[in-house]
Amino acid sequence: MATNQQKPLHIGVLILPPVQLLDISPIDLFGMLTPEYLTVCNLPAPLLALSVPINITYISPTGDSPALCTANVGIRIDASIASPDVAPGKLDILLIPGPEPSAVPAAPALEFVRGHVENGADLLNVCTGQLVAAYAGVLDGRVATGPRGLLGRLRGEFREVKWVERRWARDGGVWTSGGVTNGQDMVAAYIRQRWPGPLAEVVCRLADVGDRGVEYEIGAVRENGFWLWQILRAGIAGLWKGKQA
Repeated sequence: MATNQQKPLHIGVLILPPVQLLDISPIDLFGMLTPEYLTVCNLPAPLLALSVPINITYISPTGDSPALCTANVGIRIDASIASPDVAPGKLDILLIPGPEPSAVPAAPALEFVRGHVENGADLLNVCTGQLVAAYAGVLDGRVATGPRGLLGRLRGEFREVKWVERRWARDGGVWTSGGVTNGQDMVAAYIRQRWPGPLAEVVCRLADVGDRGVEYEIGAVRENGFWLWQILRAGIAGLWKGKQA
C-alpha cells in the first residue's frame, strides 16, 4: 500500500432519519479517493501516490444506531451532534443527505450545521438536504439549487436564497444539488474542483459519474409536461382498472 503522510480529511455525514438511501451514495466517491480503496483496485503506484486519506463519521441528532433509510436500510451511526469529535471546527466537509420533505429539523441540528459553516467546513447538500441548510439560514444570500419539483416551494419559503434550476450549484464552500443522483454529479464536480488532475478523473471514470453537465438538457416546460402526462396516464389507467374489476 502506498504511504501517505497527509493528515486525514474528516468528513461528517449528518443523518436526519429517515433519509433517502441514494442521497447518501455520493459519500462513496470520497471513499474511492483513499489509499485503501485504490490499492484494492490494483492501480499503478503514481496514482496511489495521489490518494487522499479520509475518515468518515456518520452523525445523527441523538447518536442512536442504526438510523433508518429508505429501502429498509439502517445506517450505522458513529456520533451524535453533541459528540466532541464532530464539534464545529473538527470537520473538513459536512454532507447532508435528504430527509423527508415535510421534516423541520430541530434547533440543535440547525445550530450544528451553522457552526460548521461558520468554522469553514465545506457544506454539501443533497436533494432535500437543501431544506436543512435553508432552515439553518446558511443559504441566505447564496446561489443554491434543489430538486426541480420543490423549487417552487423553496423559492416561496426561503426568499433570501438565490435559487437556480441546475443539477448542482456552488457558492463559496456551500454546494447544493438537485434531486437524488444529482448528489453524485455534485460530488464529482466537488472532487474535480478540490483535487484537479488524474486522481479525480480516475475516480469519476471508475464510478462512471461526472459526465452530466450542470444544466438540465430538458427545460422546465418539457419537465412539467412530462409530469402532467404521467399523471394523466395514471388517471386513465385507474379508470380502466376500475371498469375491469
